[in-house]
Amino acid sequence: MTNRVYIIQVEMSSPYRIAESEQIDDDTLKIKYFYPKDVRQKIERIRGRYKRQIYANTVHFYGLLLVNDELLDKVRKIVDQANAELKEVDGSLSARMITIPISREAMQGELYEKVYYAIMYQIAKSIHDRLKDIKSNVLKPESRASIKQMLKKLRELNIINDQRIDEMIASIESKLNMTVQELRNEILEQLEYIEKLLSS
Repeated sequence: MTNRVYIIQVEMSSPYRIAESEQIDDDTLKIKYFYPKDVRQKIERIRGRYKRQIYANTVHFYGLLLVNDELLDKVRKIVDQANAELKEVDGSLSARMITIPISREAMQGELYEKVYYAIMYQIAKSIHDRLKDIKSNVLKPESRASIKQMLKKLRELNIINDQRIDEMIASIESKLNMTVQELRNEILEQLEYIEKLLSS
């Protein structure tokens, strides 16, 4: 039986809250922001840091963010931390999460397969992006260890507990002795194949 799956939406206060605006002419609008520049930059940094964490712990599905029970708890803690940091900057700032459960009945058939392919794509894309940074043609021990650690983390994205996803991760791990170029090419083929399935 699969985990419960949820759609989540995270809202964080914008640094660009407008204090007042004045229409100078048809083409010019004068805006005064509520927060000074240094405060806006601080808010942007907090938003950026926590959005990256949220993005790394969710499945990206046609513009939606999906999680299971385990990832929901993890993301909730991230949002709570973001909320606390924003409130330290200004008491009126906040971060919050909206959660919509998907029924088990809905997570079957075509939707299930689309979510499955979205997870496969995200894993392959993450590894492909990591390999792009490697200059040598053979993985050094530290790079291999780093990718193995990354694959372990990516296992958490298997929000539907599908054995095929675990097998894909194990397959990538077993190929870390290939040349970097061979591995890149193989993962690129996977990405192109999954893209076709997702767009069909």
